[in-house]
Amino acid sequence: MKYFISLVLLCFSIALFSQELYNPKYISSKATPTDSLKNTDDINLFYLKPIQYIGKFQKEIVLEYTDSNRYSKILENNYRSKNFKDLNKEFMTRKYENIIISVDTSQKTPLEKIDIDTLKISSEEYNAKMDSLYYGKQITHPIPYIKTYYSGFPVTIHNFGNKESIIGFGNNVVLELEALDKENKWQKIYPYRYYSCGTGIQFFVLKPNEIATVFEPRLSGDFHTWFRYRLGNIISNEFEGNINYNYLIHSQAH
Repeated sequence: MKYFISLVLLCFSIALFSQELYNPKYISSKATPTDSLKNTDDINLFYLKPIQYIGKFQKEIVLEYTDSNRYSKILENNYRSKNFKDLNKEFMTRKYENIIISVDTSQKTPLEKIDIDTLKISSEEYNAKMDSLYYGKQITHPIPYIKTYYSGFPVTIHNFGNKESIIGFGNNVVLELEALDKENKWQKIYPYRYYSCGTGIQFFVLKPNEIATVFEPRLSGDFHTWFRYRLGNIISNEFEGNINYNYLIHSQAH
């Protein structure tokens, strides 16, 4: 009997391990050279964690990075607003079953950052153009922007269970980043991100047998260590990377 139970547990562990490693290949729809992607040492440069894909598993998924921060069309069938008290209670608890978070740093996924080209337009000119657009007026010259592409990697959340689970709100997955400090203790680099104004924001769920993908920036910094992501009681596989140690000192102070 003990042998049988041990065999079942072993098979279950192997199944979970194989599921964790079985990730889609994410392909950028834009011709962005992966060798020219930049790294950043700013953990807040990509503050929110928007969904890039949600749906059934596919071996290859072609995506165009989106930074839509409050709503996403691809989440239309996953938003939930009825029985808000029950939804909020489930979210605040965040106790998951049959959820796996898989980080694959072997893949490079570009993250796009758009900034105003301050060399071509002053703040006064920019504000004037925005005022014109707000009042429905036409502007004679478009606002100049600079696009910068940063190196990222996919973080994929798998729901192997038979019930849907809340994993975020608006268009923001509530992942938390943790890292090992010099004493080999896990420190939370940041908690889940939230909106300064939550008016009209809805929870969204990951349905049974669905995956959800976010792209996370590849950090640079003066300290080499191990990282992991957390979603409530679920933690991802560990992965190597760099970060400025000041972020860990700051996390220890809190």
